[in-house]
Amino acid sequence: MARERYLVGAGEDTIHSGVIELKTAKDKRANWWYYHKKHLFVGILVGAIVVSMIYSIVSKVEPDYTIGMITSYSLPGAVQEELEQTLTAYADDRNGDGRVVVQVNSYVFGSETADPQAVQASYARFAGDVTMGSCMIYFHDEAGFSALRGDLAGLFQYNDGSPMPEEAKDFENAMRPWEEFAALKDFNGQGSELVNWTPEIVQELCSRLRVSVRTTVDTNLEGDEKKMAYFEDSLALYQRLLEGEALAAE
Repeated sequence: MARERYLVGAGEDTIHSGVIELKTAKDKRANWWYYHKKHLFVGILVGAIVVSMIYSIVSKVEPDYTIGMITSYSLPGAVQEELEQTLTAYADDRNGDGRVVVQVNSYVFGSETADPQAVQASYARFAGDVTMGSCMIYFHDEAGFSALRGDLAGLFQYNDGSPMPEEAKDFENAMRPWEEFAALKDFNGQGSELVNWTPEIVQELCSRLRVSVRTTVDTNLEGDEKKMAYFEDSLALYQRLLEGEALAAE
């Protein structure tokens, strides 16, 4: 056979010269790395994602109060953070985590230039927050309120605390002007230091806002003790904002 002729006289080393021999520990490590490095990288990536998710859940700060903001414009993040800090001075540590946090959930409606998908996303968040009872206090401007008017029937209570019937149309009796609130009337976002959002512009836009409180009568919140306690605490926060009575820092 041809193959046998080629191997006649060939030594054992010649026959097996194509076999890689791992003679040292370094060679063995290099070989392992060559065949397993992709699996190792994938494992590290998956581990990092899991750790990141766990950290996000563990370190997430739950707000003590969440306030809804229905407007035809979107406040810059820096201005919204400034507003949240202003509200914090009048809030208490409801969840007992040692921090006072007030979060503003923004819903943008009524803007002619708004992206329809963004409007749909705002509506989904708004509807979800109403169902969950996340917000008991709402800030709103005329354009944003009007765009959502059909979905606000029966949501708010009158200024005297009585529930607004679903068929009622006198929304003006279920809101107070922003400037009536001693804690809010002078807010101008001056700490945000944004070029296009001067304190004068921020204050002028905020002066157009009104403030309403949702009702819990005949809602899914009535039988929930925690939500009703949150509602009562939100009423107390509303009153402090109205009177400008900040809570002493602990």
